[in-house]
Amino acid sequence: MTVIPQHKIASWLVNAINDCLQWFGISHSETAEAIIYFIIVLGIALGVGWLLQTVVVGALRRIVRRKNSEWGNELLRERTLSKCARVIPPLVLLGFLPFAFDNDAAWHTWATRIVAVWFVICFGYGVCAVLRFIWIRYDTAANTRRLPMRGIYDLGLGLTWLIVAIISVSILIDKSPAMLLTGLGAVAAAMMFVFKDTILGFVAGIQLSNNDMVRVGDWITVPNTPADGVVEDVNISVVKVRNFDNTMVYLPPYSLVDNAFKNWRGMSEFGIRLISRNILIDASTIKADEKDPSTTNLTLFRKWCLDYLNNNPHLDHSGQGNSLIMVRLMAQEASGVPMQLYCFTNTTVWPDYEAIQSEVMEHVIAAANQFGLTVYNYPTKL
Repeated sequence: MTVIPQHKIASWLVNAINDCLQWFGISHSETAEAIIYFIIVLGIALGVGWLLQTVVVGALRRIVRRKNSEWGNELLRERTLSKCARVIPPLVLLGFLPFAFDNDAAWHTWATRIVAVWFVICFGYGVCAVLRFIWIRYDTAANTRRLPMRGIYDLGLGLTWLIVAIISVSILIDKSPAMLLTGLGAVAAAMMFVFKDTILGFVAGIQLSNNDMVRVGDWITVPNTPADGVVEDVNISVVKVRNFDNTMVYLPPYSLVDNAFKNWRGMSEFGIRLISRNILIDASTIKADEKDPSTTNLTLFRKWCLDYLNNNPHLDHSGQGNSLIMVRLMAQEASGVPMQLYCFTNTTVWPDYEAIQSEVMEHVIAAANQFGLTVYNYPTKL
């Protein structure tokens, strides 16, 4: 049974093929006739599809260039239009299939399925291109909070290709996608076990984004890990942290959801940073004031320190973000009486912060002797 359809165009093309074969001295063969016929129809279909794709993409590009908008330039730069237009050739080929095979031939059925799968894959490729365009536009322009949207973008890509795979298999085996899903229970369980980290990463990425737990550019410290630096990227499989010594630490996203970590974003937002340092005072040097026995030299020193901090121009005095200035005594230790300086600098720049902190401590330690107090030193053996 011939696979070539019985219509005028097909008959004319078959006769032309036979004439060419005879001209080259090749004897008549139905197999060769069918192969050449299919190649010609396939070539014409792909040529028409490519031509339509070129015309459509070219027209859309001219329209976008006339608009001269930022999003239009982004479309051209990412070649989103070209990627979406790849669905045109398989659509044209589907229209040409009745000219290539007889409708009753098994070849027609399988060719239709294969081209339909090709169309589904191209459609999925176009959807991914649109998702990438949306993600880039949001992440670079509208994402002012620098949220880790990469995880949601990766989730969209994963779901898209999962749907493409299910539809493609259902087309090839000629079964409903719903019926296919019902038979994938055991396979799905195995896949969940194999891709456990990826699935956890999907969920963790969404939680990190929705709860605004971490953003790209945040300084985070993760206990029990070497991570103490700035977040550079967050996706479904890894959180990239660049430490201050320029080493990189890679963490699974779910580790930030399951375990506690410190985010220093609030410090940057308020523009202040905490100084909390203790000075150990030798208890044997604490004495009552001669004029007022109810007051000690440590009391006077503590009040002087508080006055010094309150008048220091490098410290924050606004009271924002729980900003306080205190000088207090902590529980006595065997090594002395701890006096804590608690205040906030009005800058978060690391070198400036360290310089202010050092200056405050140096000034306070040097002033202790003026009140007859001695800063405790651990005894050393000579």
